[in-house]
Amino acid sequence: MHEESLMRTLLRQVDHLARQHQAVSVDEIQVEVGPLSGVEPILLMSAFERLVVLTNFETARLVLREVPLECRCRMCFAEFVLENFRFICPQCGSGSVEILRGDSMRLLNVSMQIPDRQEAC
Repeated sequence: MHEESLMRTLLRQVDHLARQHQAVSVDEIQVEVGPLSGVEPILLMSAFERLVVLTNFETARLVLREVPLECRCRMCFAEFVLENFRFICPQCGSGSVEILRGDSMRLLNVSMQIPDRQEAC
């Protein structure tokens, strides 16, 4: 399953961040998923639930932020949310559009508990 492989990689990245910051726990992992990312959010969540129990931060929760497909027309420079995967500018009718957001999966934020590092003098 594609989503399971992605989640394994994501959890390794979170584990690396937690170790780097000497976190005692990871509370929340926020991920952005767009409609052209090739990722099914429900399958990603399922993979998370199966794999997080194998980590040192099994109480963490995954927050998926599904973002729309945002585009810009290369002709009139109008920015718009693409509907129904119809790659046509609603302003001028041009088929020359570029994707600005919504074609990827990104790790947005990791909330973790880091011990207070104040030392006595």
